[in-house]
Amino acid sequence: MDWLVAVSKILKARFRSRPFSVKEATLVLEEKRGYSGNVVYQVLHELVKRGVLVRVSRGIYRFSNKDIVIYEAVKLSDKVTVEVRSEALKKAEDILRRKGIEFMITGPSTLTRFHHLLPRRLIHLIYVTNGAGEFATKSLDEAEFRAILKPSRREIEMALDLFKGRDIFVIREFSMLDGNIDGRACLERALVDTYFETTRRRISYSELEVGRIIKNAFRNEKVNITRLLKLAGRRGIKSEFKAIVKEIIPDYPVKGETSSKHVVSVLHGLTE
Repeated sequence: MDWLVAVSKILKARFRSRPFSVKEATLVLEEKRGYSGNVVYQVLHELVKRGVLVRVSRGIYRFSNKDIVIYEAVKLSDKVTVEVRSEALKKAEDILRRKGIEFMITGPSTLTRFHHLLPRRLIHLIYVTNGAGEFATKSLDEAEFRAILKPSRREIEMALDLFKGRDIFVIREFSMLDGNIDGRACLERALVDTYFETTRRRISYSELEVGRIIKNAFRNEKVNITRLLKLAGRRGIKSEFKAIVKEIIPDYPVKGETSSKHVVSVLHGLTE
């Protein structure tokens, strides 16, 4: 369940239609979820932004009379989500959830069951909503994880050299976490993010291996191509993914950009 859904239900059960203060909400959420005052402020702000709460006056809120669906993904049961196998990543996930941060785990470390060659050290990609990056990074740093906010590829490589034997957590901010299901990317989103981060040289990873991962995903899972192309379009790489789909399924009625420098090496990984 999305953390906002859970928080909304707790507050709704306690206050129903009556107005309540930040202090009252903090007492409830501190007891039920262990949230600090700063986290409660973020939660209330997000619920107002989504139309679930109305700000009556300074520090006073009430539930909207509208029937609001907080989180679309909870209604969608036909999506295959990524599988988190790394114990470090699972612990990081627990920390972010307890802190009330809206996040999505994605990227190559969530697709390990499709890897051909598994690296000794992993780069974990965690996307958070705009404005939550510093809080997420600080929360992981306090737990002694090596987290970096919006790093370049060079900065990631320097961190890997500096922190020998440690996984690196890369935090990036987005306005919307499309394809997010309870903190984990759907399979299609994870494939798109892995391709984008690698081919745009934002992380140190093999383009050939990305091709193998995509091929294995299509071989072992029911990939929703419509959803895959839609998510790729939102990252500006729809034509490249059309070329990939066409390579895997020659009869599929799409035509993609096979000449793009970004897609060439990935296509080699599909055909080797």
